[in-house]
Amino acid sequence: MNNSSHLQKAVSSNFFRMPNSEMKGDHDMQLGKFDGIRLCCLIVLSGLTLTLDACGLHQTVLLELAKQERLAPQQQHEQTLAEIRQKEQAALAAQKPIKAGDTIPKMYAQALLQGAWAGGACNERSTIEIELATANHEAPFSMYVEPADVVGTFRALDHSVPAQPRIIETGLKGTFDYQKGILRMEATPRPIVPTAKEMEEEHRLRDNAAVEMGLISHELTYGSRGPWGIENSELVKKNRKALEELEMREALRQKAKAEEHAAKVAAAKAELVPFQFSIARDWEGKGWVGTIDGQPFKGCELRLASKQGITTDKLPSIQMALHRAKNQN
Repeated sequence: MNNSSHLQKAVSSNFFRMPNSEMKGDHDMQLGKFDGIRLCCLIVLSGLTLTLDACGLHQTVLLELAKQERLAPQQQHEQTLAEIRQKEQAALAAQKPIKAGDTIPKMYAQALLQGAWAGGACNERSTIEIELATANHEAPFSMYVEPADVVGTFRALDHSVPAQPRIIETGLKGTFDYQKGILRMEATPRPIVPTAKEMEEEHRLRDNAAVEMGLISHELTYGSRGPWGIENSELVKKNRKALEELEMREALRQKAKAEEHAAKVAAAKAELVPFQFSIARDWEGKGWVGTIDGQPFKGCELRLASKQGITTDKLPSIQMALHRAKNQN
């Protein structure tokens, strides 16, 4: 009786366990399939993410290369200018007084014709600031001024009417007499000089456009064929259209930029205040002195001193004939 009941319990136990075991196996199998599908999805997603990251990295690298390629000539040019400036400063420091009639050394004269000068005219009725540069020593504004041996920018605050001071801003162009030491300049339209931020933004936009067009061109050349060399006409058509749109968009952007600059230049020409001045070293050799004539200066005396502390004491002494207006105060 005991054996019979034990056997019955064992059969009953096995009978009820078997379905649970099979169900557990099926459940594990389903979980395995689900994990496999999830793993495949994760692999595909990871691959896609890596591909996108690689594309973004590739574009970033190309942009950096384009920037370096653009900056390399500029850096070389700046290094050359720095070497010229160093030689000019050495010539300025080593120069002995120049006798009247002797030719003024070019390197010494060019060192004087650089940088910022400030002073006044018409018995200080006008305060004036001038920035100068020579043909072989570029300044940020020089490419926006009419070409000449010496170029510059001019800014004056005219207090002829105290209640309404007048601001005069123009460009400058002129020549330096290496025999007499006289600098003659005349007003030109105010230069429209973009700021460093504006120039950097323009370079960024151009670099981006060039890289995008380069990537699509590369795709047209190498990426439009399948594994057996069969050309994908749909992909070619799509890439060609995208390239044409990019080229047209960039051309329109640059055209609009050029038109905007041209409008500013035209406005500067329209508001030009014509004048001219001739200056040479003053009696004390501290700076320049001479006459400035035109609206609103009327043949006034002009005096300038260097903002960098440069003096003109080594230049030959020359008595300037200052044509003063009769009604000058």
